[in-house]
Amino acid sequence: MLNNLFTQVEIGHVHEQHKLNVTGFTLIELLVVIAVLGILASVVLVAINPSERMNEARDAGRKSDVGQVSVALESYYATYNGSYNGVSSTTLVSAGQLKRFPSEVTLVVASGNLSVAAYTTLSSASLGVCADTKYWCYTSTNGSMTYQCLNHTPLASCL
Repeated sequence: MLNNLFTQVEIGHVHEQHKLNVTGFTLIELLVVIAVLGILASVVLVAINPSERMNEARDAGRKSDVGQVSVALESYYATYNGSYNGVSSTTLVSAGQLKRFPSEVTLVVASGNLSVAAYTTLSSASLGVCADTKYWCYTSTNGSMTYQCLNHTPLASCL
């Protein structure tokens, strides 16, 4: 219908008809498309839940940090003849086992230097093996290491 519009133009005393070339979208069509795209974007954002994905990524990084500290502790244990004597975040860095000690990881050495634990607090309930946990804990007693998923304060359970 838009291409069939005609207008009359008066040139002198002669009336001529010229065809108008009207192309494009109407304002209503554009507003409907924008509204549909907005609805689709909101549905996708709800399905993806980006804040939960960021928490899961942060937790994965924290678990990785505990893993790095555990490797450093095992290296320290092997280097110092099967003892955790004198181990701390500072000695792990100064002895060359770690380049830097992760700020999210807590290191605990039991009395007698026979066992050591490193743990971190998770920001969300982790999916997979450790569902609904709040802490990720590494424990080593006399060189035998384990990882635990905990729902309560790790100090009592890790050592």
